[in-house]
Amino acid sequence: MRVGNVLYEAKIPYMAVEYVRETDPKKRAYFYCHCPWARGSLQKGEKKVSPAFCACSAAFHRKPYEVIFGRTLESEVLETVLAGDPWCKFAIHLPQEAFRD
Repeated sequence: MRVGNVLYEAKIPYMAVEYVRETDPKKRAYFYCHCPWARGSLQKGEKKVSPAFCACSAAFHRKPYEVIFGRTLESEVLETVLAGDPWCKFAIHLPQEAFRD
């Protein structure tokens, strides 16, 4: 969804069917996460991987827009299963001059 020059994106669950069927929040986080390192941490209940690590996913989501606009863009992690949120959501800041609204 775009609001002004900010594009909001959420990942789809890595294991969508299992995610939808699961009721335990910790197991749902495991089924949602795409990162093998973070998933391993979530599954084993070991020392938790920092939510800051999800900046990598934010960069992955912004990359196509950097190619489209031909410049480096900013992105931020708004929500992440590593922080206890039910999903991972990112904000990608697009160039203001690209929009007329």
